[in-house]
Amino acid sequence: MNTTPQQPPLELKREDLFPCPIYRGNDTSWLTLDKDCDPIIDDLKKSYAEKIKKKEIAQLPNSYHSDNLWQHKKFKPFVEYIMQQMWNILHWQGYDLRGKKPLLQECWVQEFPKEGGFHDIHIHPNNHMSGFYFLQCSKDTSRPSFHDPRPGKAMMDLQTLERKKVSLGSNIINYSVKPGDFIFFNSYMPHAYSHFAGQGKEKFRFVHFNMAAVVDPDKVARTEDKEKK
Repeated sequence: MNTTPQQPPLELKREDLFPCPIYRGNDTSWLTLDKDCDPIIDDLKKSYAEKIKKKEIAQLPNSYHSDNLWQHKKFKPFVEYIMQQMWNILHWQGYDLRGKKPLLQECWVQEFPKEGGFHDIHIHPNNHMSGFYFLQCSKDTSRPSFHDPRPGKAMMDLQTLERKKVSLGSNIINYSVKPGDFIFFNSYMPHAYSHFAGQGKEKFRFVHFNMAAVVDPDKVARTEDKEKK
C-alpha cells in the first residue's frame, strides 16, 4: 500500500455526524456595560482585600466573579438580548421547544487580573446554552479554548499534522477575541481559559451566561385545553 495519500477510486461523500457548533459574532453596542461593571468588580476587590487583611484567605483569587447581573436594572436589556439569541440557536439546532420557555440560570461578570488569570476545563451542567461577551481583552490576555467533548476519540488519538491549524483531528481550539465579541455554545462543550507565553499580561473582563429550556406550565396547560376541545 502506498502510504502517501491518494485520490481513492471510490468517490466518497463526507457526512458530519453529531457536530459541535460554536456561534460567533460581534456587537460593540453592549460595551457600555463595561462601565456598569466597574463598581461591581471594585466591590469584589475590596471584599477580597478585607478577607486577606482578616486572614480569612491567604491570597487573591485567579479571577473575580460577580453575583447574577440580572439583579441590576441596567443589565435587563442585555439579558433579554442574549436569551433571545440562545433560544434562536436551540430552535435552529432542531430541538422541540414546544411547551418550554427560556430560563437564564446565571449571568455574571468575570475579570482576570493583569498577572494572568485562568479557569480549568469544565462544562455547565443543568443548562442547554452558554456564552461569553467580551468587554476588555487583547492579544495579550487569556484566551477561551474549547475541547473535544467526545470521550471515545481520546482512547487512541493521533497528533494532527499541523497543530496550529484547526482540522477534523483537533482536540483543542483556542480563540483570539476582541471587545464586543460574542461566543455562544451548547453547555456540554468543555471549555477553559488558559494563558501561554506572551498572554495573560493584561486585565481580561467578560460576561458569562447560562440558559436552560424548561417546561412552561402555561403553555402546557393551553396545549392540554386545545386537545380536550
